Amino acid sequence: MPNKKILFALPAVLIVLAAFMGAFYVVPTNEFVVVTQFGRIVRTHQTPGIHAKIPFLDVVYKYPKWLQEHDSAPVEAVLGDKRNVVFDTIMLYQISDPAAFHTKIRTQDILARRIDDNIFGSIRVVAGLYTYDDILSGKREEIIAQTTERVREQAKDMGVDVVLTAIRNFTLPEQNLQAIYSNMKSERVRIAQRIISAGTAEANRITAEADRRAQEIIASALKKSQTLRGEGDKQAQVIISEAMGSAFSLYEQIKAVEFFQKGVKEGTVLVVDPKTGLFKYLNTTEPKP
Repeated sequence: MPNKKILFALPAVLIVLAAFMGAFYVVPTNEFVVVTQFGRIVRTHQTPGIHAKIPFLDVVYKYPKWLQEHDSAPVEAVLGDKRNVVFDTIMLYQISDPAAFHTKIRTQDILARRIDDNIFGSIRVVAGLYTYDDILSGKREEIIAQTTERVREQAKDMGVDVVLTAIRNFTLPEQNLQAIYSNMKSERVRIAQRIISAGTAEANRITAEADRRAQEIIASALKKSQTLRGEGDKQAQVIISEAMGSAFSLYEQIKAVEFFQKGVKEGTVLVVDPKTGLFKYLNTTEPKP
């Protein structure tokens, strides 16, 4: 019988225990706590501690205190010079008013959509005040500061404090990139053709210069060879003339000897001028003793 009483009392004990345990909630050091009854906020906690609640009536919601990061999708905006640029942004924020956050946001998905709307709208407005050259020439920080200020103002009613909005990167849209790549390719082809043309012209100039130089060298060599040939012919004629003169004198002497040996008989008396003709070879002068 006692066992049956215990069995009947056990559910009641469990219900009381569950109610007792559900009568308290803990506020961590790194979280906010919002307590509602029938959807209406009855109290909020920003400091850590243990608090009592009415079981089954009070509903506890916890939201983080720490700094959070939101990575927005890239957004395309039109600059002041009518050029399109894609901005890739991130935002650092933290919840500052848990009651306002619970009332207007409550979930991270809703917060992400609201943040994206604020960022996209702010970037499009601020981007219209600057040109592409401004972004490249050092006004990027100014654009970031103005965008952060606009997003911060719009996020106040959500219970969120925007710490920083940063432009992680900005690029041209895909169609613009393709056009730029095409222009760059055409420019590279044009430069290459100009270099090739210049190289061909230079090669032709060098070839012509080499041909001209070769012709000059050949002409100079021919002129020099003709001069040397003329000098050689002249010297040869002199040598031949000298040789012929010496040979003729020898020939004349030999013929004179043959004439006197064969043509003049012994005892023949000749009256001649000993200084002319072959008789000059007979004109000898005996040295005096």
